[in-house]
Amino acid sequence: MKRKHITQINERKWFPQSIRTCIHEFMTWFVGVVKAAKPFMPVIEEALPNVKKIIIIDKESGAGFETIDGYIDQKYDRVHIDSKNFNASENGLYLSVNSFHKFQTKEAKQILTEIYNKNQPIVIVEGNNDSLWQVFGMIVIVPLTVFVTAFLVKPFRVNRLIFTYIIPILPIVTCIDGFLALFKLYAPIDLNELTSDLDKNTYHWKSGKLDNGRGGKIIYLIGQPLNNN
Repeated sequence: MKRKHITQINERKWFPQSIRTCIHEFMTWFVGVVKAAKPFMPVIEEALPNVKKIIIIDKESGAGFETIDGYIDQKYDRVHIDSKNFNASENGLYLSVNSFHKFQTKEAKQILTEIYNKNQPIVIVEGNNDSLWQVFGMIVIVPLTVFVTAFLVKPFRVNRLIFTYIIPILPIVTCIDGFLALFKLYAPIDLNELTSDLDKNTYHWKSGKLDNGRGGKIIYLIGQPLNNN
């Protein structure tokens, strides 16, 4: 498998929760401002017609489901589930937005297998890939944006200003963690490996990359039971 699991700085137990919250709020705000999650919608909508509920697979920190919330029709219920001791007890579309890379390979396999065994659909979308443009964006554009926009991110926090301009932890950690995240992404070939032993006669898997409209790509995986098509 090409993908490597590296623990990012903000995922470590000793990392202050208050600063982790600031990173999460910035990433969510930034993705929303540049509409980086909009290219996810054609992939997600492919699985929506057959479901009445969306179950969010959450992992702490990062710009996740909230970045696409405004694009999803309000008729769909949202049920957030804990990734620990994962159990696909709900019927509906299981959705992971910008967070699947945070799972170790064993966890990722467990999640996919559990959803497959319960005969439920799943969509995984990630907004970054390991292209040179994305690398440049993560190590140059994103940390510069942290500096420029610290006053604009909502909610306003004094510690965001302190850890941006006085002690520049936020731009440094955002830069390093963003770069490390690129190595943790499950490429389509990795996703295919994770699903290779899940029967394709009863369940349809599709993975790949799509243009995001800004010179980059999104990564996606769609899994659907054939009897729902």
